Amino acid sequence: MKRTCILIAALCYCCALTWAQSSRPNIVFLFTDDQRFDSFGALGNPDVKTPHMDRLIESGTLFTQAHIQGSMITATCLPSRAMIMSGKSLFRAPMQLDTGLLLPQALQSAGYTTFATGKWHNGQESFLRCFEQAEAVFFGGASRTHTNVPLNYREGEEMIPYEVPGEHATTLFADAAIAFLKSQQDSDTPFFCYVPFTAPHTPHTPPGEYGSMYDPKKISLPPNHSSVLSQDESRSTPRGSRRSQGQDPQARYAAYYGMISHLDHHIGRITSAINQYDHSKDTLIILATDHGYSFGSHGENNKANGYEHGSRSTIAFTGPQIPPGKRTPALAYLLDLYPTLCDLAGTSIPPSIDGKSLLPVITGEKTSVRETLFTAFMTNQRTIRNERWKLFSRLGDGPDELFDLKNDPHELRNLANQAAYAPLIQQLKTQLDHDRLQAGDSPERVQQIMQSRRGGRRGSRNRTRPNGN
Repeated sequence: MKRTCILIAALCYCCALTWAQSSRPNIVFLFTDDQRFDSFGALGNPDVKTPHMDRLIESGTLFTQAHIQGSMITATCLPSRAMIMSGKSLFRAPMQLDTGLLLPQALQSAGYTTFATGKWHNGQESFLRCFEQAEAVFFGGASRTHTNVPLNYREGEEMIPYEVPGEHATTLFADAAIAFLKSQQDSDTPFFCYVPFTAPHTPHTPPGEYGSMYDPKKISLPPNHSSVLSQDESRSTPRGSRRSQGQDPQARYAAYYGMISHLDHHIGRITSAINQYDHSKDTLIILATDHGYSFGSHGENNKANGYEHGSRSTIAFTGPQIPPGKRTPALAYLLDLYPTLCDLAGTSIPPSIDGKSLLPVITGEKTSVRETLFTAFMTNQRTIRNERWKLFSRLGDGPDELFDLKNDPHELRNLANQAAYAPLIQQLKTQLDHDRLQAGDSPERVQQIMQSRRGGRRGSRNRTRPNGN
């Protein structure tokens, strides 16, 4: 029986790979910015309304233990995108994407038309190498507002700046994606449509009805939120944490959820356009988030930290040949998207990348491609984990923390001081040392990454699109 199951799994994998190589699916990559892994209705949050994203999650295969590998800067969006597009780990990924064969280029070599709209954080030169067509592109990490965002479109070998006064960036990005999908309706050439939104990144100013969509009094805060922890002294926050200050946390979440629901509406417009323009039978959709967001959990208000709310991401695949309703706890990095999409597109995977294809997990040939997962944040936060246990080391800048993620998913009980866990901690420390060495985690490389803070930004406050957009 065991041999039969293995043969069936292998046959499923071969069939899926053959399908990818023969049909070369269209790929639509929807990428959200600063969206917590627990801010989806389909993932158990009853407070936020995300029907369109929920549909993508429920109709495909979800990786519940996806992570960004880390960041050495507070602008976590920059290394996140660098790792995805290069397929390389944090300590080897070029922050400006100025070396190596990037994901869209690999797809171009397989005959794909490449298009992008939205946020590109890693330099204009790399963007021009990656995308043949482009509309409503924002070169930068964050904007002070989601309206009047400086945008660019591609014309020949140049990116031309313009602006659409008063229009929300999420709307403009969705409009651009939909226009591209329409333009490809009668084309036999497969396409890669990359849509990295700026929402729900700050400022959390949901437009119109979305600004009053959620009643702060009805918002439930995460169990590890500092204001919740302060009400229950039997659960102490880990040492080194900070209490959240400022605006009422429920009001903050209400505005944040308003941003997410507005984003969800426009993701629904894009998925409707996939159907409307006859792409549904041959289009793979990826829904992913770029990293976590603390928002007061463990008293943190930043993105670059090693707790689950800082490092967890979401990766969901849906479309032809993708198993529906599947959820897998296989450990995954965002940088694994590069080889996975190459596999699904039937093109070769460059030998220089660090990512591992998730296709064997999707097809059921394997249950995992990694036994452990290593994350690195700033100069002093390193974690190592397996499917159950997670060691959080502050590299001598604070005490170690050990969490049983199976029984304590919110990381409320630090077990590091219990003698019974000393052998496990030593085992995880040994693995952490090994993974740091393998990843190239050195003080010199950390300093280099910390100096690579910004991608190019170019835009205009006075110029509009020639066609009137």
